Amino acid sequence: MNWFTDEAALQRITRRRLGAAFEHAQPRLTTLGAAAATDGARWAQEADHDGPTLVTHDRAGNRIDEIDYHPSYRELQKLGYGSGIVAATYDPSFAKERGDAPKSLTFSLGYLFAQAEAGMYCPVCMTDGAAHLLRKFGTPALKDRFIPRLASIDRAQLFTGAMFLTEKEGGSDVGQIKTVAKGGNGTPGEAVTLHGDKWFCSNVDADVIMILARPEGAVAGTRGLGLYVLPRAGDDGRRNGFRIDRIKDKLGERSFPTGEVTLDGARAFLLGGPGQGFHQMTEMLNLSRLYNAAASVACMRRAVVEAMAWSRTRVAFGKPVIGHPLMTEQLFDMACEQRLALNWFFRGVELMDRCDFGDGTPEERRTLRMLTPLLKYVLGKKAVQVCSEGVEALGGNGYIEDWPVARVLRDAQVLPIWEGTSNILVLDAFRALKKEAGHEVLFAEVEKNIAEAPVDLQGRLSKLLGELAEALGHIATDPDAEHVFRDWTDRAASLWNITTSFSKRLGYGTETDVRAARRIFERSFPTSLLRRDRATVAELEAVFSK
Repeated sequence: MNWFTDEAALQRITRRRLGAAFEHAQPRLTTLGAAAATDGARWAQEADHDGPTLVTHDRAGNRIDEIDYHPSYRELQKLGYGSGIVAATYDPSFAKERGDAPKSLTFSLGYLFAQAEAGMYCPVCMTDGAAHLLRKFGTPALKDRFIPRLASIDRAQLFTGAMFLTEKEGGSDVGQIKTVAKGGNGTPGEAVTLHGDKWFCSNVDADVIMILARPEGAVAGTRGLGLYVLPRAGDDGRRNGFRIDRIKDKLGERSFPTGEVTLDGARAFLLGGPGQGFHQMTEMLNLSRLYNAAASVACMRRAVVEAMAWSRTRVAFGKPVIGHPLMTEQLFDMACEQRLALNWFFRGVELMDRCDFGDGTPEERRTLRMLTPLLKYVLGKKAVQVCSEGVEALGGNGYIEDWPVARVLRDAQVLPIWEGTSNILVLDAFRALKKEAGHEVLFAEVEKNIAEAPVDLQGRLSKLLGELAEALGHIATDPDAEHVFRDWTDRAASLWNITTSFSKRLGYGTETDVRAARRIFERSFPTSLLRRDRATVAELEAVFSK
C-alpha cells in the first residue's frame, strides 16, 4: 500500500496546488505515503494500546514531571516531524518543494500521516501553531530562538509545541481565564512569571507552549488577556516553574498526553499584551481548525480504505460483500462524502496559502474567514459519521481493538470538540456574517460553483441558494433567532461543500468528483426516495481510487 499513489484525487490536488514544485515534492509525498500505510499504521496501533505515563519524581525524590512514551510513539515522532510536515512551511531547504504554496505541502503530508495516526497529529498541529504565532508576532530574538527548532526534522534538535488555553472556569468562554502574569510593562519579548492552573493541556510536555494569561491589573474578559511563550526549560536547561498534575484518561487520541498543569512562577515571554492576546491566539486557532479538518478527512479516508479492503475479500451469501447492493450503497456514500470533504478542505488550504504567504485579495481573506469555522464544524461531524459506518462495515471485527477502525472512530470523536465545539463554531460563522459580511463571499462562491454544475442540477441548486438568502434576511431582523443558526449553517455549509466538487475553476470537476457530488446532493436534498440511481461497484471503485 501507498496512501499517496493509491489516491488519485490527492495526487491531482497536490499537483495543481504545488505547480512546478510538485516534481520536487513528489518523492517526499510518495515516501511518506508508503511509510504511513505500513510502519506508521503499526506504530500508531501500538502507541494507542500502550499510552504515555507521567513520571513525577526521579529515584532521589526530585520533581521531574517527565512523560514516559512507548517506543512506537518515538518512531511516530521521527516519521511525522522527520517527513517535514512542519518544516515544509518554515525551513528554507524546502523552498523547491513548496514553491509558493507552503501550506499545501504541509497539509498534504499531514493528511497522509494522520491516516495512520490522528493522535500525534495533534502535537504536530500545535508545533506548527507555535511557529506560526512566532512568525507573525514574535520579536526577532524569540523567532531566532524557537522557530528553527520547532521546524526541525531532527528529533534530537526538535522542539514540539503546545497551546495551554482551557481552565476549569473557562473553556469556550476564554474571557474567564484566571491565570495571572506578574511583572513587566507590556513590552513585547519581556519576561514575566505565570501563576494559575490550566485544565486541558494537549502535548503537555511540549518544549514551547503558547499560553493565555491576564496581566496584573488588566481588565476582565478577553480584552485583558495577554499571549505568552512558555518554554518547558530555562536557558540553563532546568525545569521551568510549572508541574504536570496528572494525565487525562481520554476516550481516544490516547497515544499522546493531555494533562492538567499548575503554574507556580513559570517564566514566560510576552507576545501580545492586553487587547492583543486573544486576537493573536485566534490566529493559532484558525490554523489548528484547518488541522482539525485535515484530521477529519484523514480519518474518513482511513475508514473507507479499511472498509473497502474488508468488503473486497469478505465473502457472505456466496459473493464478496462489496457486491451486495446495500453494502455497495453504504460504501459509496462513505467514499463520496470523503471525496467531497477532501476537495472542500483543500479549498481552505489554497486560500490560506494565498492569504498568509501570497497576495490574497480582501475577498479571499473574507472567504477564508467564513470558510474556516464551517470546514472544522462540518467535517468533524462527518468524520464521526463515516468512521462509525467504517466500524459497522467490518461487523463485529470492526468493534474489536485488534482492528484499526475502532481506534479511528475513537480518535475521530474528539474532532467536533477540539478548537471549538459545534455551537461555538456556528456562532463564529454568524459573527463572520455580521462583522465581515461573510454571507456575500459564501453566496458568491457557491453561485460560481453552481454555474459549473451539471445543467440538470443547476435549477435546484440555485433555488436552495435563494432560500438560504431569504432565510438569512429574516434571521437578521429577528433578535431571538439564535435557535435557528445551526439549521441555516448546516444547509449553507452542505451546499458549499457539495458545489465545490463541481468546479473546474477550483481544480475539481472530474467525472468522479461530479458523480460524488451528485450522489451526496441527492442524499442531502432528496426530491424522491425513488429518484436516486443505484450505485454500481465500478462507480464505487472509481470514486475510491480515480
